[in-house]
Amino acid sequence: MCTYNISVDDALMERVRPAFADNAAIGRWMQAQIETLLLQMAADTKQGRMQKSLSGRLRGIASHAPKDFDYKKELEKRF
Repeated sequence: MCTYNISVDDALMERVRPAFADNAAIGRWMQAQIETLLLQMAADTKQGRMQKSLSGRLRGIASHAPKDFDYKKELEKRF
């Protein structure tokens, strides 16, 4: 079995910790979530679906912005 280390924001963990009995329960839940995601990715790969390009992922993010959101004006404010 592969082992990976991940980092999770402490404040975020404290917000969700009450939903779990203990750290072992958190670990089991995280394990199940990652396995589910990997199984989905494996199924997508088997079906020949290609990973979305960067522009495709960005379009997906953009689709959640408010309809009147102006990206150019937002960039002008930032820079």
